[in-house]
Amino acid sequence: MSENLQAVVEHLRQALASRDADAFTAVFADDAVYELRFGMPGQPRRFEGVQTIREHMKQGASGGIARLLSFDDVHATVYEAADPEVVVVEFEPEGSAGGTPFRFASSLGVIRVRDGAVVSYLDYPNAVGAAEAVGMLPELAAVLAPVRPGSAREVAARLIEVSATGDYEAMLALYAPDVVIEIPFAPPGVPTRSVGSDLLRARVEAVKGLWRFERADAVNLLETADPDVVVAEFTLHGSVTATGRSFASTYVMIVTVRDGLIVHSRDYGNPMASAELMREVAGA
Repeated sequence: MSENLQAVVEHLRQALASRDADAFTAVFADDAVYELRFGMPGQPRRFEGVQTIREHMKQGASGGIARLLSFDDVHATVYEAADPEVVVVEFEPEGSAGGTPFRFASSLGVIRVRDGAVVSYLDYPNAVGAAEAVGMLPELAAVLAPVRPGSAREVAARLIEVSATGDYEAMLALYAPDVVIEIPFAPPGVPTRSVGSDLLRARVEAVKGLWRFERADAVNLLETADPDVVVAEFTLHGSVTATGRSFASTYVMIVTVRDGLIVHSRDYGNPMASAELMREVAGA
């Protein structure tokens, strides 16, 4: 194995041990691609560009099961590939969770390095091993429980998926004809309550083309005591059509679904981010 590959693998191992997302991505090329091959349902699987990858790593390290793990060291088993740019590494963290020691194979990485920088990283994480280490297997099982066709969770996940690709027709098709939409944090000029999918379509048509959404991340679907109601949190990334400026908008929606269609949605967006986006559009 070349010295370049050895140095990158050791750097990644040390960064994992210190739980440092900035250090981990410091050896990634600007246009690197990171793919999460064993992802959770509804979780984005592909991240392009070192900044996007870094943001994903930071969110992963500070949230969910990962925040409960304390690493003392990370062991690495390295497998050389015939391709001189590629190395396969199994990472095995050792530490404790709530005072209980653990050591488990946490992930397998297929890593392509060119000119001393990671250009491609295929990640195969072990979510079950992490859940077992912190005693949260029942919670993981609940997340992975089968979703009823047309359930609130399934419809909300589909809504986020089509919104992220800018498929407005597919998005509108998820709403009932008499849907009630409430926007408590609506900016000036936007009604806080509307009834009917025709009004929703008119609102969509009014802004279509001003910006384009490209992907969603930070997706969190929270089921409630009412099986027809789900709370959806997500961030949409996109760009202003006229200027090309990138933006990210985070939303929380309380969605009620009946017979596979959204009949009520209470939508919350960051009013400051919305105002900034509208100023950008108006000034373009």
